[in-house]
Amino acid sequence: MILGWERGWAPMQLRELTAPVAIFALIVAVVLIGALVIPFVSGGTTPEVTNLAAEQTNTDSVQITPNTEEGNIDVDPGPGESKTVLIDQAHSNRLSDEKVSTLTNALVKSGHTVQILSREQARGPAWNESLRSADAVVIANPTQPYTSGQLAGLEKFANAGGRVTLLADPAAVSVGGGLLGLSIQESSAQYTGLASNFGFAAQSGYLYNMHEYQNNFKSIYATAPADSRNPLSQGIDRVVLREAVAISTASAEPKTEPALTTVDRTVREPTRREAAYTVAATSGNVAIVGDTDFMTPSNVYVADNEVLLGNLATFLVSGNKRPGAPATPGSERTQGAGPSPGPGGGIPTAPTAPGPEPSPDPGPSPTPEPTSTPAE
Repeated sequence: MILGWERGWAPMQLRELTAPVAIFALIVAVVLIGALVIPFVSGGTTPEVTNLAAEQTNTDSVQITPNTEEGNIDVDPGPGESKTVLIDQAHSNRLSDEKVSTLTNALVKSGHTVQILSREQARGPAWNESLRSADAVVIANPTQPYTSGQLAGLEKFANAGGRVTLLADPAAVSVGGGLLGLSIQESSAQYTGLASNFGFAAQSGYLYNMHEYQNNFKSIYATAPADSRNPLSQGIDRVVLREAVAISTASAEPKTEPALTTVDRTVREPTRREAAYTVAATSGNVAIVGDTDFMTPSNVYVADNEVLLGNLATFLVSGNKRPGAPATPGSERTQGAGPSPGPGGGIPTAPTAPGPEPSPDPGPSPTPEPTSTPAE
């Protein structure tokens, strides 16, 4: 009895399992056949998919310019003297090898020397020793802070005629994994105390333009101010900067002069404020540019980017730095042809010679006026 029941139960169970599958397959077949046949029977057409983004964007107001890759990177040789340019990599600087190579090739072809400053060459007094043997220094996106001694040495370097160029990009965002999932870290450049010493500040966020751009809204245009005599803006109609940052300048600094400003309706994230932002400027022997992507081989010949790179290289090698600056500690007073300035800025005279000792006579006797030894 038990065996017979099992034999009768198995076919019934199989039919109960296969029946729903067959019905589902039939429904799918009917739907597919109907979708193919109904348009032909009714004379209709397949409905089009609407691109809402395209409908909401006024394409007539957007100006997209294709790439133009031609030109030469010209560096003014100046008086013919070879200069030494340092590129700082001692502070974990975010500057790729391809960007370094573009600038390096332009300088070397013009007869100048380029040295990469490593971490070992910036420890302790080695930083100022490296600056003493150089004529210019390039600092891009440092992620390690500068010591007070390094900042002081850099300021003395610029005051002595050395050229300093600062390059800034938006904060880098890195995504990593861990036991608790993904972690997002933002790495900002350590410009606090560095750019501010020269009257500059690289603002947070990035710039974009939804109305006039090249390829995408983060590839913005910048132009030279009208009648600008800034060395960075000479010969430039407009450049293309990708993910640039705005540069703020100290209004109290008379030497600060904008070199490039963005076109109208450029927006700064995260403020969402439209304006014409400064993206390059100079102040005496110091220059700053709020972008490094214009130096890549794929971007350097777009628009007038190669002119900007040539102007930047010319700026680096056109200074006239005083030999031996920055001086070693304790040598400032002995360096140079004359005596060091006094507290009020004037040149002090030599110490006065002491007068003769007073007479032992208890009576009053006039003391001779001290005489001054003339300064040598």
